[in-house]
Amino acid sequence: MSTPTIDVPVYLQVEPRDRAWSPEGRGTGPARAAAVVGTTTKRPRAPRPVVVVVKVTLRIPAAAFDPLRPEAVVVIPADLTDPHPVVVDADDATDGGDRG
Repeated sequence: MSTPTIDVPVYLQVEPRDRAWSPEGRGTGPARAAAVVGTTTKRPRAPRPVVVVVKVTLRIPAAAFDPLRPEAVVVIPADLTDPHPVVVDADDATDGGDRG
């Protein structure tokens, strides 16, 4: 049984960078690098002339969207605790006390 996934299409707008010199003119040769300059969820209607639009589909496991439910049980052994006695001085409640 396969793991359930969610497909997320995205359109990357990629622009050439660092063009090489060519006989037609400086900076019009093949690109030596490129950069993503925009992303959309639908194909852009009018991309800039130098931009190449590339459709990419992200396939993400559905479980990645489950909310985190961190849970831990911490067990402290008795020998790691430091019990201390509680000392209480009690007054006689029948003597009326000295409240004044």
